[in-house]
Amino acid sequence: MQGDNMRSKIKYLVGALIALAISACSSIPVSQDFEQGFDFSGLKTFAWDQNENTEWGLTSNELVDRRIRSAIENTLTEQQFSQVDSAQADFLILYNVVVEQRISSSNVSGGVSMGRSTRGRHGSIGISTGSQVRTYDQGTLLIDVIDVAGDKLVWRGVSAQALPDLSDPQRLTDHVNNTVAAILVQFPPGGKPASTSSY
Repeated sequence: MQGDNMRSKIKYLVGALIALAISACSSIPVSQDFEQGFDFSGLKTFAWDQNENTEWGLTSNELVDRRIRSAIENTLTEQQFSQVDSAQADFLILYNVVVEQRISSSNVSGGVSMGRSTRGRHGSIGISTGSQVRTYDQGTLLIDVIDVAGDKLVWRGVSAQALPDLSDPQRLTDHVNNTVAAILVQFPPGGKPASTSSY
């Protein structure tokens, strides 16, 4: 009976940890910067600007480039902006992606274990204070809006986050779509777009 109680507690703790992890993954960090005093209400149509300074785009990964461009086009269209030829566009859009390797450390680590000993089943919860160091890839996606009339950058949206395992093509597509939607929901600043994507 005591073993069953221990297993139930461990199962509950593991479930809680998984729920916290899922909750953290659903929150995409974003930020924006923009030209104060600029009238964004006049921006109705967009076209692509040349993407000359990307580490992950046209020349190095066309599959990812197509995913990002498609996500941006679809999101802006859902927000009631119209894609046109560059000669008719109110603003130009471009993106850049930078992937950097980062190092993180923690002085506290924990674990949950369950196994069998000579006296039967047992479970344990352990916490240690030894420092743990790990490396991870951080991806930063920047989306820029250039006002055609003034030929200047008027808005930038950014998302910087640790990259999950994106070896599955569908997971990669979903990650790109969610990140782009989270960035562009901020555009235009100071007011909600007519329609936004859910993610």
